[in-house]
Amino acid sequence: MAELGALLAELGGLVGLAQVGALLIGLVLGIIVGVLPGLGPLLGVTLAIPFTFHMDPVSSIALLIGFYQGGSYGGAVTATVLGIPGTPIAAATLLDAHPMALAGRSSEAVTLATLASWIGGLIGGTVLLFTAPALAKIAVRFGPAETFALAALGLTAIASLSQGSTLKGLLSGLFGLMCATIGTDPFTGIARFNFDRTEFSGGLTFVALLVGLFAISEVLMQIERTMRGWQASERIGVAFSMFRTLVSRFFGYLRASLVGVGIGIIPAVGGVTSAFLAYKLARDFSKEPERFGKGAPEGVIASEAANSATTGGALIPMLALGIPGDPIVAVMMGGLLIHGVTPGPMLFFTNLEVLNGIFATFLIGAMLLLPLGLALLPLFVRVLRVPLDYMLAGVLLLAIFGTFAVQRQTLDLWIMWLFGVVGYAMRKAGFPLAPLVIGFVLGPIVEVNLRRAATLASSDLTGYFLGRPIALGILVLVALALAFPLLRALWQRRA
Repeated sequence: MAELGALLAELGGLVGLAQVGALLIGLVLGIIVGVLPGLGPLLGVTLAIPFTFHMDPVSSIALLIGFYQGGSYGGAVTATVLGIPGTPIAAATLLDAHPMALAGRSSEAVTLATLASWIGGLIGGTVLLFTAPALAKIAVRFGPAETFALAALGLTAIASLSQGSTLKGLLSGLFGLMCATIGTDPFTGIARFNFDRTEFSGGLTFVALLVGLFAISEVLMQIERTMRGWQASERIGVAFSMFRTLVSRFFGYLRASLVGVGIGIIPAVGGVTSAFLAYKLARDFSKEPERFGKGAPEGVIASEAANSATTGGALIPMLALGIPGDPIVAVMMGGLLIHGVTPGPMLFFTNLEVLNGIFATFLIGAMLLLPLGLALLPLFVRVLRVPLDYMLAGVLLLAIFGTFAVQRQTLDLWIMWLFGVVGYAMRKAGFPLAPLVIGFVLGPIVEVNLRRAATLASSDLTGYFLGRPIALGILVLVALALAFPLLRALWQRRA
């Protein structure tokens, strides 16, 4: 207990007014982005990246964490009121929250979702905090060989994130790796693949690529869609009677949160899976399973607690192993790299202050979600009345301004528009975008650490890896991860 108190005191000392302010801004704007149909935390984090460029690392990650936590919760409001999952992870929440709204219980449904997100976030943050010492003990053994093996394992997540066609996902990841080679050789300093333009000597601007790939392409996709607005006149507020569920259904909150954390730790699974799995478990353990899908409070609790807890679990492999197995976490990893902070085992020694700041801001954000969500609930509901064309215009302006503000170079705007068109074409053709980002982020890490390992190994690279049990074990996992989709396809074909 004394060690825990000392750790909490140390974490609290790393967070000042600037960090809390950035976190509050991220939470409010993240919820708004999550409430708006079709957007969600991925777009919110992407748009926030350019504005973190001139911030200190802890304030930067505090803003991104706020968008992540707020955006993950905001979709529940849209799912309740419109019957449209504002974010994909709110799809399970829709099953019972919207029937509650149709029965005139919108306030109860939204209050339950807020309480569940609060509990899930707290449990996810607690797991983050308590896993730090154990991860630090493992991290001390990691060198270039182990880091290369981990980055290679992260690249295998491309197959898991490739919905529909694994081949298209692999091609998308390969394109990301190719984009990462543009610029200057990290060892020799010789320019490569820069099209004989000195402007590309530093490589492609990550912010411009990111904003174009997700924000601009999303605007182009949204223009093609038509979404119904909220025309109901029901007044939605806080239903304080739902606070009793914290006692009466405590084990439901706890079970769903633990499921969310566990699923979040597994790379390339995510909040959608955890929400539906927790929902299924809640129905299986319920004494009245027939009520699910018709407005059961337990269904709202299970889905929201799970997807909120997943945010904490999903940060663990990124921070400890450098494996961004989720598109949102991949973007956040890029935000850290912009500030010279490389996620992975050595983060526990080279940037311990930033790491503790991440843990502290995540816990504070989880705590603030409940009072902030309930106090500003009428505002978030009114956001649903914003016309779609106004919303898209605002997103476009933020994308342009944020991208240009990073380096104040017109070239970044051209890169943004180029990858906006590329992202739009990839979406239309069924190519996933997340593998491209993972390839772009992990490519330099794989290259640099492999070449460092080759330098240390002299002429016997194979023997060098065989003599390092941790690196060898991770490479075995890489081989299994690559073989599993093939074996599964063969098994399905035989069946």
